[in-house]
Amino acid sequence: MGIRTRIEQKHVALAVAGIVIAALGLWFGHRLPTHTATPRVLHGTVSIVGSNGDEFGIALDGSHDGIGLALGAVPWKDSSDIWHQGGAIDCLKPQSSGQHVTIGVVSVNDPNASQDLVAWVDCS
Repeated sequence: MGIRTRIEQKHVALAVAGIVIAALGLWFGHRLPTHTATPRVLHGTVSIVGSNGDEFGIALDGSHDGIGLALGAVPWKDSSDIWHQGGAIDCLKPQSSGQHVTIGVVSVNDPNASQDLVAWVDCS
């Protein structure tokens, strides 16, 4: 076996290995979860914020319906149009009511329970 044959075999082996690695990468890439959610935008008037500030009720604009939502650390926009990444939300202070807000809500369907999660709050 000459040197030229060995070099050609190495090039073929590298090319085959590259193709196999690329194919595995594509296969694993398609197997990873790619779920995304686009929040529903809801507008309404706060009926009450809980005593800990971690839940609130909202009467939705254009509807007689109201909903209650739990509130975690979410991005929120203040009345000066500045976004904050978590922290106390100015317009949802504990025991407050009457303020108009816009919220982004994502519906989560779980086999044990379905719920709406607040994705962001706009106080402006």
